[in-house]
Amino acid sequence: MNSGFVRRVLYPTYRKLRRDKVLAMAAGMRRLDAMGPEEIREFQWQKLKQILDHASKHVPYYRRMFQNLGMTPEDIKEPQHLLSLPVLRKRDIRENLKDLISETPHREQMVPDETGGSTGQNLFFYVDRQALKARLANNIRMNEWLGIRIGDRKASLWGTRFRERRLDQVKRTIKCWFDNTLYVSAYKMDPETIRHSAKRLSSFRPDMLIGFPSALHHFAQSAEVVAGGKVRPKVILTSGETLYDWQRTAIEEALKAPVYDHYGCCEFGAVARECARRDGLHIAADRVYVETVPLAGETEGKELNELVITGLDNYGMPFIRYAIEDMGSLTWDRCGCGLALPRIQSLAGRVYDIVRAPNGNVLGGTFWGHILKQGIEKFQVTQAKLDEVTIIVVPTAEFADDTKTYVLDKVRQACGDKMKVVFELRKDIDLTPSGKHRYVISNVTRQHEAVPKT
Repeated sequence: MNSGFVRRVLYPTYRKLRRDKVLAMAAGMRRLDAMGPEEIREFQWQKLKQILDHASKHVPYYRRMFQNLGMTPEDIKEPQHLLSLPVLRKRDIRENLKDLISETPHREQMVPDETGGSTGQNLFFYVDRQALKARLANNIRMNEWLGIRIGDRKASLWGTRFRERRLDQVKRTIKCWFDNTLYVSAYKMDPETIRHSAKRLSSFRPDMLIGFPSALHHFAQSAEVVAGGKVRPKVILTSGETLYDWQRTAIEEALKAPVYDHYGCCEFGAVARECARRDGLHIAADRVYVETVPLAGETEGKELNELVITGLDNYGMPFIRYAIEDMGSLTWDRCGCGLALPRIQSLAGRVYDIVRAPNGNVLGGTFWGHILKQGIEKFQVTQAKLDEVTIIVVPTAEFADDTKTYVLDKVRQACGDKMKVVFELRKDIDLTPSGKHRYVISNVTRQHEAVPKT
């Protein structure tokens, strides 16, 4: 469909029919993007104070929390004071779901959601409808950072919900039509399915192609042959998994388009995204307040930080200082693109995607991605105990004993001689229920559950 027609007529008409303020919200976010760092900090802080005040009065869980601490939101006068509030973890939500729901919104204003498929434990929660509109506006604003406007063609190589009702499927199809968006399933990536998907994408000609890094990497390598190089988006956006440098390079070479990383989740929607300079991910500071806390269990001289996020829009079920179970670092240094928004300077992956070695070393997915390249189509590293890892690989024709010897040598150098390495060769590696590929799974890390240092 013509992008200009969608931008000027179809999408605005859809928003009017919905009787919401998504376009007005997006305009307000653009104004914030033009502000300086101090103005942004003050705007964000005021929104944070408002959600804290609401939660202390209208959410039973937080009302008890403030009472037990002998505090009120008025006692939080600067960011350092937030450290007095406990971190909210997924187990807290599972155990206190009803008490985390606000007493003020009507039930019809709340939308149920869930996440957690990548770790095997689903987390159920609620989002109020106003927060959902803010998420849509934020996506419009972030797309514009990369030159993608309302109505430009977008295609998603993504997982879909297995339990999606027929009515929800129809609704999603209608929304995609108004938004000029095509969904292509990432669950099946066999040659025949890829050939069919490549044909659909070639015909649709998306300006932006969105997907999991693992799915896009696999698709790009195949589509280069199957589709004859006809899938040529202007921009490629990765999300849902850690994006490794080797994946970015391979996807860009195959599809001839720049790859930008996006960080989001079901709990908050879009949190941060790279701009054209790709020097960290700009945080939507008007929608989330992001902190870091150190992980427990790292060796002397090592510092791993867990991201802790407070949502600023979801008054129906506020998440305050929520441990998202991802790692990264933050900076408020102004980006060369001109945006004064804070940035996630590095995304180090999932808290549970770390291998801890007997010699005290800590290894994330980047290490394994570097050594598991030659002769390997896919890999997965699992750790059941401190002194043993299992490396599962889907080999290519180039896989040889030399490959195995090289990997073993690098692992021993990094982990010490006490680390036992077990190799498993497989024809394929199963995806998670949400359609993602987990490169590293460590139960040892799960035993060292991340908590703030005291």
